[in-house]
Amino acid sequence: MSLRPQCGWWPARLVDPALALLTAVGIGAGPAAMGAPLSWHGTLGPGLILGGLLLVRRRRPMVVLALSAAALVGCQSAGLFEGGGIWPLSVALFTAALGRPARAAAVGVLALACGLALQGLDASEALARGGVELLWLALVSVAANSWRQYGRWRAEHRARLLQLEQTRLVEQRLVISREVHDVVAHTLAVVGVHLNVAVESLDDSPEEARAALRTAIAVRNQAMTDLKAFVGELRDVPQHGLESVAGLVSQAEAAGLEVRYDSEGDCDAVPAAQALTAYRVVQEAVVNTLRHSGAGRLTIRVRARPRALEVTVTDDGRTAVGFMEGHGLTGMRERVTALGGTLRVDAGKGFAVQAVLPLTDHVTGLAP
Repeated sequence: MSLRPQCGWWPARLVDPALALLTAVGIGAGPAAMGAPLSWHGTLGPGLILGGLLLVRRRRPMVVLALSAAALVGCQSAGLFEGGGIWPLSVALFTAALGRPARAAAVGVLALACGLALQGLDASEALARGGVELLWLALVSVAANSWRQYGRWRAEHRARLLQLEQTRLVEQRLVISREVHDVVAHTLAVVGVHLNVAVESLDDSPEEARAALRTAIAVRNQAMTDLKAFVGELRDVPQHGLESVAGLVSQAEAAGLEVRYDSEGDCDAVPAAQALTAYRVVQEAVVNTLRHSGAGRLTIRVRARPRALEVTVTDDGRTAVGFMEGHGLTGMRERVTALGGTLRVDAGKGFAVQAVLPLTDHVTGLAP
């Protein structure tokens, strides 16, 4: 699962080494402050091992947690560390709990149980120390869950803002299209009238014919100026295609989802109308996953076949009871139907959307 930062590439390069250093110093020097020896045969070695593993925590969070727990238990069995079984794993636990909270908690409990067993404590001491450690594990799990929910809310918020921006741009295009219609209709009417006047007065009154032609030319020039301005505005309106799906994947990953994105076929050859509709289908499906399903894993598949474009988005969220299509899914279905395609929505196990769009160019209308 990707845990990319939201402020660019450089914070990740600073945060991970900083956390690794903090963990190494905390494990190595923390017990030393209480009188433990600071040496390679003491707490310094475990600190460097657990801190070093955090440098790759973003790539394999569960693997890092499992290796960290195994290293900690191994150091405890060798008598190198007796400072606790949960807090040294805090960063690894937090990272793994963002994607797999139950598995992360299970690894933490197992590591704690092994550590307590190796220390040979009596029942009361084991219960007291284990209770404190379990409380810390619960706090780390709650913090990870809160951060995951915040990330999903932020991703959903950004997706909604993007939809609102696109709606505003669509409305702007409608206004411009009306203006273009009015300019063209007015220009053709005025030019037609003056051309008729010029034709009728060409023999009897050449001056009047020339004046009518000059007026027609002036109206035409003004109309061309207006149309250039309107077309310039239209060209500034961005359009999304299949290449923009990668941005949706990044948004979903930043929200804490484990995303698998598969693309097959020549997506660059897909017509613009079908590509835009496919992007909107994926966008709405990702928003629904973030809002409703509570999923941890999302799969996006795009297959560009010779005659059809197939888009499938599935997640492993909760079963939806009493599911009803909202405005977003209704709009999605209308877009797909307008292109002669089919849309299937399944909310039985998690949330699944499958759209099949014929790759033809005969469709003349598409809602932007």
